[in-house]
Order: sequence, then C-alpha cells, then structure tokens
Amino acid sequence: MIFSTKFERITNNKTLINGSLYSLFSFFGQGCNFLILILVAGYILPADYGKLSIFNTIATFSGYLIGLSTYGYVSISYFRETYSVFRKDFTAIIFIHALSFLVLTLVASLLTENMVKALETTRPLLYYALIISFGNLMFNIHQDYLRIKERLKGYGVWSVGNALLNFILTIIFVISFRQGWLGRINAQLVCMIIFATLALISFHHTRLFHVNYSWKRYRTILLFGLPMIPHLASLWIKQGLDRYIINYHYSTYEVGIFSFAINLVTVIVMIGSAFNATNSVTLYQILGNKATSSEEKRMALRRQTKTIACVYAAASVVYVLSIVPICYIALPKYTPAVPYFLILCGYGILQCFYFLYCNYMFFYKETKQLMYITFGSSLLHLTLSLLFTQYSLYVTATIYVLVQALILALVIHYSSKILKENLVEC
Repeated sequence: MIFSTKFERITNNKTLINGSLYSLFSFFGQGCNFLILILVAGYILPADYGKLSIFNTIATFSGYLIGLSTYGYVSISYFRETYSVFRKDFTAIIFIHALSFLVLTLVASLLTENMVKALETTRPLLYYALIISFGNLMFNIHQDYLRIKERLKGYGVWSVGNALLNFILTIIFVISFRQGWLGRINAQLVCMIIFATLALISFHHTRLFHVNYSWKRYRTILLFGLPMIPHLASLWIKQGLDRYIINYHYSTYEVGIFSFAINLVTVIVMIGSAFNATNSVTLYQILGNKATSSEEKRMALRRQTKTIACVYAAASVVYVLSIVPICYIALPKYTPAVPYFLILCGYGILQCFYFLYCNYMFFYKETKQLMYITFGSSLLHLTLSLLFTQYSLYVTATIYVLVQALILALVIHYSSKILKENLVEC
C-alpha cells in the first residue's frame, strides 16, 4: 500500500518524469562528450589527451566571453516578460553573441606568435576554438528555448541528433582518418557549424527575431551577463588553469590522467545539470505564481528540493559503481585516474546540490552576489593549487572538494536569505 502510494506520487511528479527524460536526452546531447571520451581514450595516449584537454580549456574560456554570458537571460526573460518583449530580448542576445564572436576573432588574429605559443596551441586552433564555442552557444540557446517551451520531443531530437552526429564524426576523423586528438577537434568543428546553422534557421522560422534597438534593453541584459563571466569563469580557473599548473610541475601525461578523472566526474555534474534544466523551470513557475501564498511556495520548494536531492544522490552512486569496473576492464591505460576520480566524486555531488540553490539567486537577479561567491572561491582554489599541486595530485583533488563545499555553504546561506526577504505575506 505504502509502496503503491509512493510509486503513484513519483509517476504523478511531472518534474521528476520530465527531469528523467531530459536527463536521458542529455546523456546523448551534453553527455556525448563522455561517451566519446571512452572512444577517444582508447585511440590516443594520455599525453595526447592532455593536449586535447588544453584545447578544450581554451574553447571553454572563449565560450564565457562570446555573448558575454548573456544567454542565460533567455529563460529569465521568457518567464518574467511578455512574449513581445521576450522576442526583442532574444534578438538582442543573439546580436551580442555575433558581435563578440567577431571581435574575439579579430583579437585572435592580432596576437603575437609568442602569445599563441604561451597558450600551448596554434593560431588555426584558436580560430577553431572560437567557432566551436560560438556554435555550442547557439546549440545551447536553441536547446534552452525548447526546454522552456516544454517541447520534449523537439528537445530529444535536437539532443540525440547532436550526440549521433558527434559520435559518427569522431569515428570518421579519429579512427578512419587516424587524426588522433586533432580528429576530435575536427569532429567538434563540423558538428557545431551544422547545428549552429540549424539553430539560426529555426530561430528565423519561429519568428523569434524582432529588431528594436534600445540601449536600456541591452544594458539590462549586459548587467545580467557581465557578472556571470567571473561566475562561469570560476570553473575555468579551477579546471583550466589547473591543467597548466599540472603541466608545469609534471607533464602532459599527468594532465591527461587528471583531466580524464575530471571528465568522469563531469557526468555526475551533467546529471545534476540535466535534472536542473527542468527543475529550474518548475521553481520559476512556483516563485512566479501570484495565486499561491508564501507558505505554500515554501512547502512546494522544500518538497521539490528534497526530491531532486535524492535523485542526485542515487544516480551518483549507481554511476560510480558502474564506471570504475569499466575503467579497469576497458581502459587500463587510464586506471591511474581512478583514485583521483573517487576523491573528485565529492566535488561532483556538491556541484549538483549547488544547482538546487543557485536557481533562487538567478530568479531574483542576484547574479552579482553569486559572482562574488564563485569567483572569490575560485581565486582561493587557484591559490591553494599553486601552493600544493607540486606536492601531490591527490591534494589537488581534495582542494576541489573543500572549495566546492565552501561554495555550497555560502550559496545555501544567501539563497535562504533571499527567499526569506521575498516570500513575505502581504
């Protein structure tokens, strides 16, 4: 009786069901990098994997600068503004992305050869990184639009299509053409060009573009996005600069091993991100519903948070128990990464819980406070890594966990404070 009641409650939980489906599609979409990770790792050496990781570090950082981190405003505008205003905001966001992409391409062409070498890359690869980052942002904006419109089938087709094309192109370039780690970059380049083109065509077809220049509009969007650059760059500071620090004290082999461990943990973070994609919509609907009382909102938020937290914990345990044997059996060259992975799992689950609470800060536009927390803690992480990575990579892995725990504690504190201030009975 109790079991059937709980089962019925789960099946009637739209967020949980949709979250499961979005999570499944994300394994094909966002999670395609992990699936390809296993494939690529079998055909390249750890040292080459380290070179690929350094390229991905550059591409990731480029993604923060292209669009000036304004793409997150798409869902905020959709739920807070009229559809007419949303279209104008959407057009402004796409324009900001296109303009910043062109400016960064010009900057890349003006860099000296010594600057390019200092980045451990080549000029053509810098251009590839910019194109891949721009294409990935167009892909994500289109995917977010499908999510907020709750077009589950379209979201699934879009995500699975990206995964399949990415997988096929990687097989062609890495295995058939024997291009090694550069083949993975070429696969990303072709895939993102195709999907960026499809996304822009879709935006035009659905009449999302509505040109209406207004400095006030651009100012509002930029004030939302600019504080997000340090916030998002905090991940790059931790993972990206760590790769350069490890490369300085050790070699590209260790960079490859540690990057492999980080990428394995990324799947846990991806699970959290996938469920949060639909969870954030539900939270925004709860907070934006003027027909319910503050107490009803608090109860709904607590119930939602508890459910998603349990899902995060259960999914993480299942994943860890599954992936460790796979590493020892299928990828013996990368087994030195397993101990780092087990430590970093703590970082992954804490990052998932972080997603639960930062939604409130996004909804109430407290991105500046979130920036202070994440960017400040990333500087702490960088300082600790500079001081202690030279002694052991186990210490580096532990730093990830401790700093993420600090971030989570601060975000919980401030989100609780924000909810207390805004959920007040009139």
